[in-house]
Amino acid sequence: MRTITPPPTPRTAAKSPAGRQAGADIPRRPVRREEREAWVIAFYMGGATVGEIAGVLAAGREWVRQCVVGAGLAWRRGARQIDAIAILREVRRTGTLSLKEVAARLGYSEETVRQSVAALGMTESVRRLMRLRRRAARRVALANASADLNALPLRAIGARRIPAVRVA
Repeated sequence: MRTITPPPTPRTAAKSPAGRQAGADIPRRPVRREEREAWVIAFYMGGATVGEIAGVLAAGREWVRQCVVGAGLAWRRGARQIDAIAILREVRRTGTLSLKEVAARLGYSEETVRQSVAALGMTESVRRLMRLRRRAARRVALANASADLNALPLRAIGARRIPAVRVA
């Protein structure tokens, strides 16, 4: 998580027991508009979102947007670069059963992974691969479960069940 340090702002210092203001040796003055705009640009260039900047500077999101546009910066940042090869590599990785797993491993949303696969024209192939892998996983799980079931004692179908406790 990013840590954003706010610019110096005027504040009233609490009085110490001696009656002297704490931090009185530090001159405080109101922050000028140009300085606030410089902070906006610095934060924005550092990767902070408009909401984060507005919260730190106690300013409106629209004013932050106007500062960014006025400085000649792109208001909408470039789209995140999606690595389609990494997505296909994760799809082909042994043990991958769903696109949700691929998305979690790569840090993308499931919809982004799905759209990337579709853009490559691999939707049907990937769907078929995932279906076959899920089917194989179910068969393995069933084979492992049936071995455990054979060890359980079974009573005959006609045998009468004896209640353990009878409550009146």
